[in-house]
Amino acid sequence: MADILTQIDFEAIVSRAVGQLVSVRHDPSGSFVTTSSMYPSGGAVVVWVRREPPYFFVSDFGFGYQECAIMGADKRQYARRAEPTAEAAGITLSRDGAFEIAVSEAQLPGAIKTVAACSQEVALKFAHRIFQRQRADVRDLVFDKLERLFGASSVAKDYDFLGASTSHWHIDVAVVRGDDVSLFDTVTPWAQSVAFTLAKFGDIRLLDDPPSRTAVLSQKSGYGSWLAALAQNGSILQAAANDDAYKQASRLQ
Repeated sequence: MADILTQIDFEAIVSRAVGQLVSVRHDPSGSFVTTSSMYPSGGAVVVWVRREPPYFFVSDFGFGYQECAIMGADKRQYARRAEPTAEAAGITLSRDGAFEIAVSEAQLPGAIKTVAACSQEVALKFAHRIFQRQRADVRDLVFDKLERLFGASSVAKDYDFLGASTSHWHIDVAVVRGDDVSLFDTVTPWAQSVAFTLAKFGDIRLLDDPPSRTAVLSQKSGYGSWLAALAQNGSILQAAANDDAYKQASRLQ
């Protein structure tokens, strides 16, 4: 089928799409630039710019620290990770935990990029640490429960499974009975964790005869609209669910 879009139409569509990636809101205190970068929670990284003649003052407004505080970080823990990041980027970290720098007009685009990158980087590092610890705890809980229900010889950790794309996916826990397999992957309420499980299960779902797939939630809340995406690729189960719920999710006799 021939493409009915003209080159002008195509360029206009792409330009609109790019325009939606970055936006700015102006108020008397300065301008808030919403970037295309994302925090672990899924929220956009926002940078604040105000005029300090003859310079422009650029800051993440402490949003990076707020993101980490939501994950349980205190000021000391945050500073321990943020100070080396700021120093390496040539910017400063305020007492309130904000990345900031004063620059000329010519340096403004680069400063916005740098501040946004630093703010995101520290939040991602902290989220990764929390995610790894939380995921390990939940994986052990799921493994112990499934081992008790199906027997040690039928349950495996870090199970290698081949998806439709021929990619090898490491699944947290699998129950294997002969040719029947049931996959369980733990999911914490952060964008990277959800995206990783979606990638695994989305690829495996495309197999001609896919096994059952269960996303095991590490906690009861914090997932929002991600639950709908997870449900499209498999079952959803709370880690603390009872034995019957785990048996039903496995779809094994």
